[in-house]
Amino acid sequence: MKKTLIALATLAAVSGTAFAQSSVSLTGKLRFAYGEAKTAAGAKTTGVGVTDGDWNIAAVEDLGGGLKAGANMALRLRGRDNAMDAESSGSGARPRDSSMYLTGGFGTVTVGAIEAGNGILGLVTAGGPTYIGLDGYSVSTAGVVTNGVLSGASNTDILQYTSPAFSGFTVKAAALDKVGGGGAEATNGSQDATLFGVNYANGPLSAALDVTNYGLNSLTAGADSRTRVSANYNLGVAIVGAGYQTAKLTTGIARNETAVSVSAPFGAFNVGAIYATSKTDGVAGNNTGYDLAVQYNLSKRTYVALQAQSTKLAGATASATNTRVQLAHSF
Repeated sequence: MKKTLIALATLAAVSGTAFAQSSVSLTGKLRFAYGEAKTAAGAKTTGVGVTDGDWNIAAVEDLGGGLKAGANMALRLRGRDNAMDAESSGSGARPRDSSMYLTGGFGTVTVGAIEAGNGILGLVTAGGPTYIGLDGYSVSTAGVVTNGVLSGASNTDILQYTSPAFSGFTVKAAALDKVGGGGAEATNGSQDATLFGVNYANGPLSAALDVTNYGLNSLTAGADSRTRVSANYNLGVAIVGAGYQTAKLTTGIARNETAVSVSAPFGAFNVGAIYATSKTDGVAGNNTGYDLAVQYNLSKRTYVALQAQSTKLAGATASATNTRVQLAHSF
């Protein structure tokens, strides 16, 4: 009996240790806004709607010896009505990013299915208020530009290695392909890619540079290469940021994008502005746009923001505008 009790106590202690080495967290956000959007042709949409919302589950396990494993899963939850904002098309629950990683003294290996957002806006907007977003550029099947100034996001399968930090520097290498695209050996109409980059973060300066090369698979023409560089600097009273991207097609046509920003805190207020422009070879004129925002932080998790945006496509005689008041809460 005594041996049995000792064994049970030992098992309980081991189980307690195992559970102490693992943790799971649930976070999320919900954002509503009331506003008015107007197309370049003058069509207006006015109303209230949810502009963003999600749940994020993160699990971490300490494997011992400085080794950790983790998993992240996100689910988009935007309620019944989200028709006001094109960013929020569709309703109900949908999957967002999911990934797993293994990290230790060797660095971090990550595998996942993620939304690869605009690669220069991350640092350009860091530290500023929330904006409507200038990264919605897309082209319809008829070849007509439908929205935005800077390149938009794409859904991507990713396998990435990130090195440990050395004097503020980290390097990364990744293999990417379209979600469900079948990988680098696929013969369908989606392109795979390889990315190599370096990041720097030390004191007031943060910077990033990466180069991506694309494979055609069964396509006869498509993306060829892309180079992105971005940075921000904290001046103390304000943060300034800048980013540049150049992307080339196999046909030789290039598209260049630039974004600059400034933001500053004033007590509970955070104000900011972004200006962006893009130019495509063979297309007369530039796409231009700006984002303005004034955010008042009611707490660390709740804010109210006034946001305004104007975009004008190359060759257009008028601008599209979007103005809204947003209420957001995160947990």
